Amino acid sequence: MTEPERTWHRQAFIPASRRESVPPPSPAEPPIYQELALAWAAQGRTLPGGPDREWKAVMTRPCWPV
Repeated sequence: MTEPERTWHRQAFIPASRRESVPPPSPAEPPIYQELALAWAAQGRTLPGGPDREWKAVMTRPCWPV
């Protein structure tokens, strides 16, 4: 009886989801989130996805007192 071949062979399978280059449409934000974001922006608060002034200030300070 001969030994079965024990080599690895690359399979060229690419799922259909990887072949599609069109991104899915982004869902519209609910009105309550838009109102909340506008209220936070009016108060000068940090919004998701925007720059964080407080974090930037903390990170630019020296880590050890001089």
